[in-house]
Amino acid sequence: MAVDWYLMDQPPIYNGGFEGEEFFAYAQDGFKEMLDTTMLCDNVEFINSDFSVITPGKAIIQSVTPDTQLKAEDRQILVPIGTLQTYSYIRFEDEIWIIASEPSNNKFYEKAVLKVCHNQLRWQDPETKKIFEYWCWCEDVTRYSSGVFKGNIVITYDKQYSLLLPMDKNTRRLHDGMRFMLEMSNDVPLVYKLTKFNGLTNNNKNVKLLNLSLTQTVYDENTDSVDMMLADYKQNNVEPTEKYGYTCELTYKADTISLSSFEKYSATFYDNEHNVVDDIEYHWGISDNDFDEKDLVLTTGDNFVKVTVKNNRDLVGKQFHLNVLSSVDTILASVVITITALW
Repeated sequence: MAVDWYLMDQPPIYNGGFEGEEFFAYAQDGFKEMLDTTMLCDNVEFINSDFSVITPGKAIIQSVTPDTQLKAEDRQILVPIGTLQTYSYIRFEDEIWIIASEPSNNKFYEKAVLKVCHNQLRWQDPETKKIFEYWCWCEDVTRYSSGVFKGNIVITYDKQYSLLLPMDKNTRRLHDGMRFMLEMSNDVPLVYKLTKFNGLTNNNKNVKLLNLSLTQTVYDENTDSVDMMLADYKQNNVEPTEKYGYTCELTYKADTISLSSFEKYSATFYDNEHNVVDDIEYHWGISDNDFDEKDLVLTTGDNFVKVTVKNNRDLVGKQFHLNVLSSVDTILASVVITITALW
């Protein structure tokens, strides 16, 4: 008779006479069933630092009606104990939220603080030349200043941002002095220099976070790429084509491709006087990752290639090099392309 109306699954029955055993037996199972059977929960995705693991799940999101503008960037998440230890981000409400605190629990569920990520920090590793892009929480720590510092001799920028992002094998390679292109002002990129690397303050047991302080610096058109939105950008493994009597230039709208989408990339060859050369034999190729033909398709045309990414969630966050290759497979030009989600 009880089976017809009992909500909870039958937990283990303890006969030791201790109330604590019965409490713990029901507590966590009861919370999990509440997520499965009530409307209190939200459908979310648990994501690791480099987006290589995306796991759907359910959670209770709190503080959704903040009282101040600053609190609008914060949420609290309740999940079964042991859920958050291996993840860095939560996706819900079509936004990315970083797990900004070490999870703690009250024997029923575990709880952590989330901060919304509106921006991505993008950089190129100076040694490997690989391009990375990480969602981060950003705070303007000089919001009440004029943005400049008037010294006795010169006027320097005073605008600073504080960034919070996951600490992993990629972000640990960041160092003081690296430059980043964060935003555009009237078609002019605003570049910032890393002035403080803080990996100690939030070096928790499970959720490890990195605090970065960035100070505005000067844009250098000789080293910074507006198209790539990268400061100190260097092409990777590109053979100097001047020795062949021509150069190869790639043109494209974006260096990212969403799932179930495509982008076109064009190659143009110029002689030493910058005249277009049409009789160069070349072909297109991909390097860095082994992609199945069903996931990544190249369709060539007249001086262009269309790269199509199929709908495979496992590809999100992965990168590959699209290369222009000579008849002997020498790399004449290259671009790093990142696969992104649909939103």
